[in-house]
Amino acid sequence: MASKMSGPGMLYVTSKIARKDLMDYDIYMNWCETFSSLYQVANIDRYDNDHIAEIMQTSGIHTAFRYIDTNKDALKPYLAFYPMPDIAFTQGEEFRKISVHSKLLPGTGLCYDLADIDVRYYGLTENGERKGGPKQDPAPCLVTVAIEPDAGSGLTNDLIDEWYRTTQAERISQIPGYQRTTRYKLLYARTNAQSRALKGLPTTNEPAPEPPTWQAIHEFDRVVQPEELQPLKGAEKTKELLSKTKETEFNIFRLAKAFGEKRFFD
Repeated sequence: MASKMSGPGMLYVTSKIARKDLMDYDIYMNWCETFSSLYQVANIDRYDNDHIAEIMQTSGIHTAFRYIDTNKDALKPYLAFYPMPDIAFTQGEEFRKISVHSKLLPGTGLCYDLADIDVRYYGLTENGERKGGPKQDPAPCLVTVAIEPDAGSGLTNDLIDEWYRTTQAERISQIPGYQRTTRYKLLYARTNAQSRALKGLPTTNEPAPEPPTWQAIHEFDRVVQPEELQPLKGAEKTKELLSKTKETEFNIFRLAKAFGEKRFFD
């Protein structure tokens, strides 16, 4: 794992059900979300089930969001992310003790036997001003744009930053319902193999993933349609930049649920 992580950041988790013969969507989400009545009695609106409920009991994470990719063909359609004031929390023993086994899950009860789970650790690099004043509710929609430059292409971090601040910012902000943009740098990433190792479980020699380094998350008060991103994707500066990238991601997510303090770096 990357060393010396610190400062505002988030755990960003995408997943899919791998063993559909054993686990369906409802079982998976029930594990993800079990102790709602307990938290409501305590006047704490937290994630209402097993896995995320345990995460929300820790000292370092007080907010969680769950979104679903609007693309029915998405490789990993389920997104859960956990903003935190100090990403260094993820390197401590308290975080490592979060259970990945559950009686709510079939078979072995181990989540990594049933789902393919990719975890990214992001550091917050820019917290944009919210359009229309303070946040009222969790954003109904997120548009994420991530970029990894191709080695030797001449695409520097400064050029990527310039594109984010100009072409992307201009096009995205013109889409109806736009609220705010936050930006991130990837600090570390792991798949099931590295996650098993983190928990001291038997694992494989699967190489560590290499997702894009730079990501922006754009919040909207309505679900954006794919065609609305065409002015951004079709811009000449965007085409020029994308021709020099190793990997890019353009995703649209709709809100499923928000829990805890529901604060997204506000």
